[in-house]
Amino acid sequence: MATLVATPSRIPGLDSALEIKDLQKSRDAYNGLLDDAEQPPVSEEHMQKLAALFVRHNAHKTLGVHLIHSHFKTPENTVMLGSNFENPCGRWTKVTEIDAVDLSIVHGHIFVLTSDGFIAYEYQDGPMPDLSSVGKEFFADFIDYLTTNDLTNLLGLQVLIDGVDQTMWELILDQGTVMLDAAVVRGCSPTRITGWRFEARDGQPRVCQANEEHAKMTSGNHKVFNAGKPLPKLSDVDDLKKALINVEIL
Repeated sequence: MATLVATPSRIPGLDSALEIKDLQKSRDAYNGLLDDAEQPPVSEEHMQKLAALFVRHNAHKTLGVHLIHSHFKTPENTVMLGSNFENPCGRWTKVTEIDAVDLSIVHGHIFVLTSDGFIAYEYQDGPMPDLSSVGKEFFADFIDYLTTNDLTNLLGLQVLIDGVDQTMWELILDQGTVMLDAAVVRGCSPTRITGWRFEARDGQPRVCQANEEHAKMTSGNHKVFNAGKPLPKLSDVDDLKKALINVEIL
C-alpha cells in the first residue's frame, strides 16, 4: 500500500541550509537501506515515465534518479561525505565524523523519501544546486509518483555532478566507496545500474545510458581491498589513487 507523504516545505541540503540534526538523521537513513544486490529490478516503464516527469518540470539538467542502497553500517555520529577528484574523473565518498563536516560548504547528494520528506543519506562537497529553473510542482509530482507506485524503498533523488556525463562505476572500499570513469577502470565489470539521468532530445524525454553502475572486480570480490590483507592507509586522494594502481584497477 502506498504511504502518504506530504510535500515538504524544505529539503535540508537541497533547498535549505543544513543543521546538525539533519546529519544525525542521515546516518540512521543510510543504515536502514538494503544493499543494491538485494533491491528488486527497476522497470523500464518506470524510467520512461520518470524521464517524462523530470523533463516536463525541467529538473533533468540538475537532478536524477538513484537506486537507494548502502554497502555497510556506519558508526555513530558519522555520515557519508563525498568529494570529487580529477585525473581520472572520480568521486570518493567515505565515512566522516559529523563534527568534521562544515555545513556551509556541503549539500545533500542522494535523498531517500521518508514519512518526514526527503532526507539526504549521502552528502557532497560544494554549494547546494540552483533549483530556480525547476518547476514548482516537481517535488510534489515526484513524491506522488514514488508513493503511488510503492517505489519509496527503491528509488530516490540524486543531485547531478556538473560536468560529469560519462558512465561512472562504483567500487566498494573499506568504510567508503569510489566512483570512477568506467572508461579507465581495469579488472572490473558492472553488476547493476544505480543511477539514471534524463534528457530532452528533439523535444522528447529520453532515458540516458546508465549514469552510474555498481561494479565488482573480475576476481569476484565486491570490495577492492581484501579483508584478509592489511588495508592501505588512505589519508588523501593521492593515497587512494596509488592504492587503486597497486590492485590494478587504475
